[in-house]
Amino acid sequence: MTSSLRMGLSATLIALLLTACGQAPEAPVAEPLRPVLTTDVTLATSRTIGPFVGSVEPRHETTLSFQSAGRVLTRDVGLGDSITKGQILATLDASVQAFQVETAQANLASAQAQFNNLSAAEARVRQLVSTNTAAQAQLDAATTARQTAQAQLDQAQANVTRAQDQLGYAQIVGDADGVVVSTGAEVGQVVSAGQTVLTMARPDQRDAVFDLPESLAATLKLGDAIAVATTDAIGAQTNGIVREIAPSASATARLRRVRLTLDAPSTAFRLGTTVEAVVTLPLDQPLAQIPLTAVLGDGDAAKVWVLDPAAGTVATRPVTIASRTASTAAISAGLAEGDRVVTAGINSLSEGQQVLVSEGNPE
Repeated sequence: MTSSLRMGLSATLIALLLTACGQAPEAPVAEPLRPVLTTDVTLATSRTIGPFVGSVEPRHETTLSFQSAGRVLTRDVGLGDSITKGQILATLDASVQAFQVETAQANLASAQAQFNNLSAAEARVRQLVSTNTAAQAQLDAATTARQTAQAQLDQAQANVTRAQDQLGYAQIVGDADGVVVSTGAEVGQVVSAGQTVLTMARPDQRDAVFDLPESLAATLKLGDAIAVATTDAIGAQTNGIVREIAPSASATARLRRVRLTLDAPSTAFRLGTTVEAVVTLPLDQPLAQIPLTAVLGDGDAAKVWVLDPAAGTVATRPVTIASRTASTAAISAGLAEGDRVVTAGINSLSEGQQVLVSEGNPE
């Protein structure tokens, strides 16, 4: 190789080295942002339990019966019929009672005539005594006879009243406006005195009745308000005020019956309507309900990733778990209203890492 060739190659190598040294270093490739899902924290001061299914029942039911025995002659109303105060609802065959009234009235007329006759006789004897033409003993006898007739007249009048009452006992008359909710005797049936023939309810006083778990019923007190709604397509709603709580639970299901007074119910809350109630109870302390997928660790080591919306970074924060279900955790400490916690992608994050909140997540 000639000296001139060697010099040319050296010059070329030197130029290449100088060119390579003058180039700027390549910039590192930026790591892509990790997408995550988040949810906003809302603190709850109460919890709802339910719904529980019950029915609308009358507050008062009145059993109607005859006050005397006999055969049912008529029953003018049936199940579900409306009745008005003073309406005749059923009657007995009252031929015997009617005969007793006629007999008592005849005896009263006889006693009245006897009393009138003896009263007139007493007046005549009194006049004779005043003119000294009759003895005082005659007047005393006449007075005694008149008093006896008076007693007999009073007794006859009482017998008429009793017979008329017995005749009235052969009728059942509505004592208030209401609705027939059950029947206990049919036309032609012989009933005894006091046997239930009809059961009437007053529709203006209605209760919503529920059988609640014993543990829940024990937390309620008289006067508490509970939301009540019908289960039909109308979905009418109102408040029910706790009026009565059964003192003990049923032996089998451990349920306690709770009666609610409906507050100004609409016509949708008819007797027999199926309704449902949701019980709202205050919490001892505010709780945040978050998905269980947002929690790392357990017990004292439980923590969540909290998003800093301004910086787009995440940081861990210890939390206290009050309770949990299969899908949610109730946080009693560590979170505030408005915090945003990561609910998906939590196992591959690091402190201060920038993340990408996927579209469609709660803001």
